[in-house]
Amino acid sequence: MSPPNFIVTVPLLAILGVATFSDLRERRIPNALSLGGAALGLLTNAVYFGSTGAVLAIVGWALCLACFLPLYMTGGTAAGDVKLMATVGAFLGPMNGFFACAFALLAGASLAVLYMAWRGIVAPHLTAHAVRGYALDKIPYATAIAMGAVAAVVQPAWITAPFN
Repeated sequence: MSPPNFIVTVPLLAILGVATFSDLRERRIPNALSLGGAALGLLTNAVYFGSTGAVLAIVGWALCLACFLPLYMTGGTAAGDVKLMATVGAFLGPMNGFFACAFALLAGASLAVLYMAWRGIVAPHLTAHAVRGYALDKIPYATAIAMGAVAAVVQPAWITAPFN
């Protein structure tokens, strides 16, 4: 299992950049971005890797969707986060998509710890006016998904060595 190539990585990182910006700014990920991104991932893999690439893109999409769907069902993430993770799977395929899910969960847990520390130290000292308009109870999870996808793209060989 090798890291994804440049042709797949560049559009994925562009989509993740826009999604992260949108999630940080508006606390939402547009459907056009995540669903259009999934279609682009399927198309890119199909064009460059043929029918095998298309099948792996679909399996990666479904696997990443399945990995994050329980988080949505329990209220841990929003639907846009699930669709964005599925988009990552459409670009990276099942194996790298699974690693992206695992890395995204680790990144999300790290961000949650930092958020709780910030909430405990800084937020009580802010006035209501200073925090008005911001969703203080939610972490923009597109950031964690982007971090997980980048980690899966630049993964060191020892992570995937047992799977080769």
